[in-house]
Amino acid sequence: MIRLEPLLTPWAAVPLFGAMLVLCVVLLVRRPRQRTAWLRRCLMVLLLLVVALRPVTPLDDRQTQRMDANVFFVVDRTGSMNAEDYGADGDQPRLEGVKADMTRIMGMTEGARYSIIAFDSTATQQLPLTTDAGAAKAWIDTLTTEPTDYSQGSNVDRPLQALTTAVTETQREDPDSSVLVYVLSDGENTDGKETQPYSAVAGFVDGGGVLGYGTAEGGPMRAQGGAHDGDYITDGSGQQGLSKIDEKQLQTIAGQMGVPYLHRTSPDEPIEGTMDGVTLRPVPIESTRETTNFRDWYWIAAIPLAALMIWELGEMTYRLPRKLDRHDLEGASR
Repeated sequence: MIRLEPLLTPWAAVPLFGAMLVLCVVLLVRRPRQRTAWLRRCLMVLLLLVVALRPVTPLDDRQTQRMDANVFFVVDRTGSMNAEDYGADGDQPRLEGVKADMTRIMGMTEGARYSIIAFDSTATQQLPLTTDAGAAKAWIDTLTTEPTDYSQGSNVDRPLQALTTAVTETQREDPDSSVLVYVLSDGENTDGKETQPYSAVAGFVDGGGVLGYGTAEGGPMRAQGGAHDGDYITDGSGQQGLSKIDEKQLQTIAGQMGVPYLHRTSPDEPIEGTMDGVTLRPVPIESTRETTNFRDWYWIAAIPLAALMIWELGEMTYRLPRKLDRHDLEGASR
């Protein structure tokens, strides 16, 4: 059964979309020579409204009780995570392993709250703690590395400050729940700086693990975005560049946090050991919150909306004044 999970509150959506729709309808009537253009804009407003209303369907009829766990994913989005040395055949990007493991961990901690901290040239909290598992899964589905042209070197301590702040605040606000931290990375540093220790967060962590991706032999990387999108990256000598996992670095971080280190080469490998000693229980009844996983359907409206926007941009570009060339001037003088 389809239901709505609006991206905008009704008090904001009604006047905003109402005003746009009224304007388009009025101009549709008053400007008959531009009727096609204003009809197109009416459709764009209606389709955008559908996106804002966010139609969804629950993935199942069962609702999950809130469990006493807060799960933090610290995800490496640097370009080296595109290196193709993961999987049974050793030719899949490392990010494919990250996606599979994050999904698996969410299945192991169903009903928990989730937060995602991603790092590349900077570190940001991509998803604050939430019981909306659908939001976390949507982020996983769209996970990519940073654009290659914007890379400024990487260091696995880049998310340390954001993680420390997040776990300390969570411990203060929700002291009765377990904190699980999963760091998913290849451990490769390219900024030439020494890595700061993760021991500062050890006292707040009840479980989790450091999950490493890649091989000692290394794997080639494809560029992300820009003019060379999809091309293999080369080194300074023109040879195909290789990224190699730094397991020593990852093992050090795991030891500092007091969690296990696991080298990941397949989504089928055991991962449950990262929750040893942690038992998830429902939160007390007075603070119980129900969560539901959703499947989004707004993308069905987003596709024709994108097509109409391209049409609109094309029409606007066509109407722009253009510089007359010599042939136009000669034709106009005849």
